[in-house]
Amino acid sequence: MHKVLIVDDESWVVESLKDLVDWNRYGFEVAGQAYNGAAALQAMERLRPSVVFTDIRMPEMSGLELIQRGRGLDFQVQFVVVSGYAEFAYAQKAIAYGAAAYCLKPFDEMELSGVLMKLSKTLSASKPASESSLMYFLEDQSELNVLKLQNELDRAGFGNWREAGIVTIVAVGHGDLPGMTDPSIRLKTGAAKSTYLLGAGEADKLAAAWKDRFPPGLNGIGVSGAVSDLREIKGGIEAADALAHQFFVTGEYGVYDSQPFRQEELNRRMVDLSGAIARKDVAAIQQSFCLIRELFGTRSLSIRHAFQVYNMTVSFLFKLGQTEDTLYSYEQLLSSYRNVLDMLASLESFTARNLGAVEPAAPSVETKNRTFNGILHYVTTHFREELSLQSLSEQFFMNPSYISQLFRKEVGETLTGYIARLRIEYACELLDQDEASIQEIAEKIGYNDYFYFTRLFKKMTGKTPTQYRSERQ
Repeated sequence: MHKVLIVDDESWVVESLKDLVDWNRYGFEVAGQAYNGAAALQAMERLRPSVVFTDIRMPEMSGLELIQRGRGLDFQVQFVVVSGYAEFAYAQKAIAYGAAAYCLKPFDEMELSGVLMKLSKTLSASKPASESSLMYFLEDQSELNVLKLQNELDRAGFGNWREAGIVTIVAVGHGDLPGMTDPSIRLKTGAAKSTYLLGAGEADKLAAAWKDRFPPGLNGIGVSGAVSDLREIKGGIEAADALAHQFFVTGEYGVYDSQPFRQEELNRRMVDLSGAIARKDVAAIQQSFCLIRELFGTRSLSIRHAFQVYNMTVSFLFKLGQTEDTLYSYEQLLSSYRNVLDMLASLESFTARNLGAVEPAAPSVETKNRTFNGILHYVTTHFREELSLQSLSEQFFMNPSYISQLFRKEVGETLTGYIARLRIEYACELLDQDEASIQEIAEKIGYNDYFYFTRLFKKMTGKTPTQYRSERQ
């Protein structure tokens, strides 16, 4: 029997995975379990498992770090990544680092059985662990990996890359880049994102053609400057990635290449915003957001700067005792906001509410599940809009049934029930302070059907909206 170690910071996930399949049938036994990466590494050294099923985001040590450190043990381990995300940058890296498979929560018995059959064949054949992929060479830039990357480029036909230089290109969307010829290297870096390495001359020609006729199905194409030092390729990929997401700032799909950005001016604006928030100066806060909005309007900032504005504003508020999740990827930003102006409007509103400048919306709920907190924050701040499990699934790249499970487990009610509660609580605030009609208030909180709203309001408060307003007055 091949030993299996299951690692997840949520015990119910561990137990559901243990009970889902007949492990013995496929030649496996669950030899142990751990609830964080550090404990898992100790268990691996003690149990010497053949397979480790691990979550990505865990306290103390992430699943990604566990995979990296597990590769350094004196025995071979096959890793299977488990996550609630249908597409997630860390999971992609884990696969690149040699993970054998990727399973989506909630687990599907047929899918898991297929993974076990694949692992059984691999282990029975005593296949050695796979060599690090090109993505791993780029991520870990040791002398040995730089040499391996050089060999990969030579093998792919990049004969004169040292003189001509290499350009990195990132394409965001579900379409393909036309005109690609050898030598080139393509890396799948997301469900809707690919990274390419090309010779500088060829990249210039293709970029010009894409500008003339933008490829269908894509949202943005980012083109970095040419580099001849292999240690600079990683930086080139990061730059091209930010440029490929420039449509978030401009509102236009297109090809974006290197350009000067007004970083110092943005830094000054953020210093002003920090001081205004510290003083709780509402007028100064509004002025700062106005100037930041104008700066983005000049198209001289990128999504990287939008990322900076979001996380720094959250940091400023955190100093005042507010809690809010930091964003970790461009994908999170895109899934939460339509464009940079939407993001700035939401940030300004959120800042004002937390400083008491406007009537507070429904209270935010914080859970111990960081994966779920982003979804919960989005629902709490967009509860007046049309939301569904399917729309959240598309926004956050998560399985709808898993989101439903998380709402029941973390909040204690369904998504529909949670939204209804937020809306009715907000309706009570409006009825207390707003002179608008009942119909207008119903529309403000997201209900176009007057009769449905009044029935729901009475069900949840015991009074009709009219009775509630008259009693309060």
